[in-house]
Amino acid sequence: MYDVKSSKAEEFISDEEILDTLDYAEKNKSNKELIEALLQKAASLKGLTHREAAVLLDCDLPEENEKMYRLAEQIKKDFYGNRIVMFAPLYLSNYCAPTAPTTTKTSISAGKS
Repeated sequence: MYDVKSSKAEEFISDEEILDTLDYAEKNKSNKELIEALLQKAASLKGLTHREAAVLLDCDLPEENEKMYRLAEQIKKDFYGNRIVMFAPLYLSNYCAPTAPTTTKTSISAGKS
C-alpha cells in the first residue's frame, strides 16, 4: 500500500505509484492550463507533489518551460540571494554493514602537518 508518510521504504516507494506518476506526466505534459496552475503553485513556495513535479519535468511546451526557468531562477535568488550554493550528495540506504569505513578527524587531517 502506498503511504507517502510512512517510514518504511516498502510503503512509500511503490512501483505502481511511480508508473502511474510517469503516465500522468506523459498525459499532461502539454496541458497548458494545468502547467500554468502548477507554476502559480510553485511561485507560492508551498511545494509541489511528486506528480506535479513530474508534469513540469515532462513539459513539452517551450513557452511554459521558459516561464519555469525564470520562476526557478527567481525562487533561487529569493531563497539563496546572489551567491553560488553547492550541495554534497547524501546517500540513503536501509542496508548497514558493521564494517563500513568511517571518516574521522584523524583520517581527514592525515598528511597535514
